[in-house]
Amino acid sequence: MNRQNWGRNARAFALLAALCAPILVTAHAHAQVGGGDFSLSGDEPVQVDGDRLEVLEDEGMAVFEGNVRVVQGDTVLRTGKLVIRYARGGDGSLATGGAQIDRLEASGGVNIQTATQVATGETGTYDMASEVLILSGKRVTLSEDGNVATGCLLTVDMRANRSRLEGCRDQGSRPTILIQPQSR
Repeated sequence: MNRQNWGRNARAFALLAALCAPILVTAHAHAQVGGGDFSLSGDEPVQVDGDRLEVLEDEGMAVFEGNVRVVQGDTVLRTGKLVIRYARGGDGSLATGGAQIDRLEASGGVNIQTATQVATGETGTYDMASEVLILSGKRVTLSEDGNVATGCLLTVDMRANRSRLEGCRDQGSRPTILIQPQSR
């Protein structure tokens, strides 16, 4: 990689690290469904790393692949792939900090963990404009202190402060929750 590309990718990586905090709103989704300490702090840095980072300016996206990890404080998101899409038509580029993030997409297994809670699924998306988060898979789980909510589709509307957990239609299952006696 030549020096110019390295500098451009390093700037892009730094920008992505600063802008990836919204993917962690999945933690907020759990707070809506089960309560607890999933929260973000604007005062703490966000670190994003993975085996590979590719910035595709012409396609309006950046892709982290392989053992992707997003960390802010006690909150850690792990996934196989994180695609960050940014709005087209703006004056700036992702590398120069002038791009606006449009959508975040995590795939290849999604695991969000804090000191006390865990949320898992196969895929996760967050739309910046609508502030809607979706976590999906054959088994989406939300757990804290032994209490576990399970379904296949978790939809969280941040603006409306509303969450919905659905079962797996193709499996004929319904959302379930297991509540441990010590937490009642």
